[in-house]
Formats: sequence, structure tokens, C-alpha cells
Amino acid sequence: MSEQLSARPTPTARVVFDTFRSTTDPMLVAWFAFRARVLPQAVPPAPPTLRPSDGPTTDGVFGVWRLLATNNRELGRGSVLHPSPERAWADAETVSARAGELTAMVMRGPLSMRHGWALRLADHPVLICSRWYESPGEAAAAARAARDNLARASIVRSVNIGTRSGRRHRQAPASLRVDD
Repeated sequence: MSEQLSARPTPTARVVFDTFRSTTDPMLVAWFAFRARVLPQAVPPAPPTLRPSDGPTTDGVFGVWRLLATNNRELGRGSVLHPSPERAWADAETVSARAGELTAMVMRGPLSMRHGWALRLADHPVLICSRWYESPGEAAAAARAARDNLARASIVRSVNIGTRSGRRHRQAPASLRVDD
């Protein structure tokens, strides 16, 4: 009558770590600018600056963790700039393990019809939206989906490294080179 369902595991969302070449990397500047609009109380809008919780940068390998859906669509971004992949992975593991404790905060963006969200743990933003939404309801639904996916996400133990050309490629942490 009906076929047996596949026993293969269902793909899950994943957490990846993206690095930036320098404090003037265009991707980092864009991340700072977006974070400043989503969390205006956390970072002055201009110029982009590091927060104390961002930690020092070492050897040019610093970055943020991102939550990606199974189709590689970005669901959210970590709200802290990490000094190393290890610190980012530890942060992502902590947040993922405590996903049930995360509370969503929806906010209005810089223009009408722009709404964003942040997931907070103990009143500190830990994950922010990666784009604007047209309505507060749509933003709230996206925050819930991000929280649900984060709870089941796998944490990828490799690093997406930006190159001078602006392309990104993945490397294992033991082979990190930022001078490409």
C-alpha cells in the first residue's frame, strides 16, 4: 500500500562561523552597521566600533556565527564579534542548549514597514535578525522559527574565510590562513 519512509536523518539547520580580514573588511562594516540599526542601544551607529564583549582580535581571525537553514538561507546572526572560532562555537553551543530560555524582542526599524527581532538570554541579545520584515507579526514568526531551528542546529566546526577578492571559502580551524 504505502512505501516505508526513509530512515535517513532529516537535515537540520546549522551554525557556521564567518571571519573578517580586518576591521575595515566591507562585510564586517556591513555587519556592524546592521547590528547598530537592530540594537541601537548596544553600538553607536557610526563609526563601527567593537563592544567590550566583542573581545580582542588576534591574527586577523575573528568573526561571527550565523544560523543557516537547510537551504543556506540565513535565519539569524550572533550579536557578538568573537576573537576566535573556538569562542564563537562555545557561545553558539551555549545559546543552542538554552534555546528554550530565549525571549524574542521585536522592534521597528529605521523606516516604516521595517521590523526586526533579537533573541535575548537573560536580557542580553544573543541572536539578531539578518534582514528586515514588513510587519511585526512576520518578524515575531521569524524569531520563533530561528529559536526553534537553533535548538536543533548542528554546529559546523569549520570556518568561512573572506579573501581579498571578497569570496568566502571554508577551511578547518587547524589550517586557518588569512593572507590569501
